[in-house]
Amino acid sequence: MTTPWTLPGYQRLLKLQQRIYTFWSMQGEEDGLDRGAALWVIDTYHLGVVPEGLGVHVTWFGDPWEEPWDWTQQVLSEPSVASIITSLTFDGPDEGANGTRAWDFSELIDTDACFPLLLSLFVRPTAPDDHNSSMIARDVLKEGGQIARLVATAPRLTHLTVPNAPDASFFDVPLQRLTNLRVGGGYDTQRFVANLAGAKNLPSLKHLDFSECTELRSTWQADREPGCVTSFESYAELVSSPVGRRLRSLCLRNAGLSLAELESLQGLNPDLAIMVVQDGHGGYVSHFRKDVFPWRHLVQTDSGTDEMRYHASGGDAKKRT
Repeated sequence: MTTPWTLPGYQRLLKLQQRIYTFWSMQGEEDGLDRGAALWVIDTYHLGVVPEGLGVHVTWFGDPWEEPWDWTQQVLSEPSVASIITSLTFDGPDEGANGTRAWDFSELIDTDACFPLLLSLFVRPTAPDDHNSSMIARDVLKEGGQIARLVATAPRLTHLTVPNAPDASFFDVPLQRLTNLRVGGGYDTQRFVANLAGAKNLPSLKHLDFSECTELRSTWQADREPGCVTSFESYAELVSSPVGRRLRSLCLRNAGLSLAELESLQGLNPDLAIMVVQDGHGGYVSHFRKDVFPWRHLVQTDSGTDEMRYHASGGDAKKRT
């Protein structure tokens, strides 16, 4: 019986793992890092390689611009390696340039790489307390169709998580098996919701987790690019579309919708489980009075009081008996 660790691709990944460890060790000595500390304490570059069924799960952690990142893309593109990978995860320390951590997959997608066994692709979305916004992009702030080209290498993909919305070319890629899709919040939604409403390439999609454009909570309305924030009309079009009718769950993160609009969406598709999550980007209290960014959403008192309950239901708390 063939096992993953006996395959040439697996051995190639282990050699890359050792090379990255050597790189980090040398850099750590120069920076005075404690080599005995836990990985998550000092943000150590590392490559995780774990046998998974008849394939391999690969986890990359590091900055997407130094030599190990180039090495990793080169190795992943090799047929002996790409042919055995069943899941890929990309993560890294909260570091970037001008507030952005750009994952540029050019070196991988510019090859003929194909991942015939890849079922899950995860590029970590931006967390609320991150100082740098993560996005997949060739150039800073320009996704440029990289996500579409990336998923085109994995015809069996079932689970996809990306830190920002793909452009319209994503909907030209046949993703017949994709069931779970999470799209993180970036600077621009690229009309993702409107494009998804008319999509023909996602017949198996059942679960969608979509984050609104970060500009909604970080930039004053007058300073935003027109159309960067998803409109209620686009959401309504989605939940009413054939794609929306096939969905079982829809998670809306940081959507700028009123209670009436949310209830209207539910009314358009009563069988759809719509969850609302507010986990927008954090901010420093010292910046509140300077009005550097919209911050009111960060200041919330107890929403579970009787007064809040009656106000929410349209009643009058003073008339309670």
